[in-house]
This record gives sequence, C-alpha cells and structure tokens, in this order.
Amino acid sequence: MINRLKQNRVILPSYKAKFKENNRTTIYSERVKVKQPHFKKVSKEKLREIKKQIRTRAKSEYKKEVIIYMISVALALVMLALLLIWLN
Repeated sequence: MINRLKQNRVILPSYKAKFKENNRTTIYSERVKVKQPHFKKVSKEKLREIKKQIRTRAKSEYKKEVIIYMISVALALVMLALLLIWLN
C-alpha cells in the first residue's frame, strides 16, 4: 500500500517536467482545450499615456473617498454632540 501511494505521488502533474517549465497546456490537453490570452502590443509612448491616465484616475478616486470619509466622520461627531446635548 505504501509503495502504491508513492507511485501515485510520482505521477501527479506537479511533479511532471511540463508543469515546472511553464508548459501547463500539455498536462491536460486531451481533456480541455485552453485558449491562451492574446495581449495587444502597445508602443512605449502609448503605454506611458495609459499609465498616466490610470494614476490620475486613481488619485481623483482617492480624493473622493477621503472627502466622503471626512464628511461622514464630521456628521457622526455632530450627531454625537447633538445626542449628548439632548441627553443633558
């Protein structure tokens, strides 16, 4: 039984050379046909523009989130102060 378990462990896909060499499509190729993603080629200038747009969008979203958090904290403090005044 121990010998059989060892034999089963050896045939696992993770121990195959195909898996270790980033050639994962050939492991289960007879069962499932996997389509590889196709990435577009972009020039360096266009890539810089895209990165700049992403960064500016992220900064503006961050500013909006900070403003919303500040307003919600201020409203919570005002409501807490009104509650304390109302209780006294």
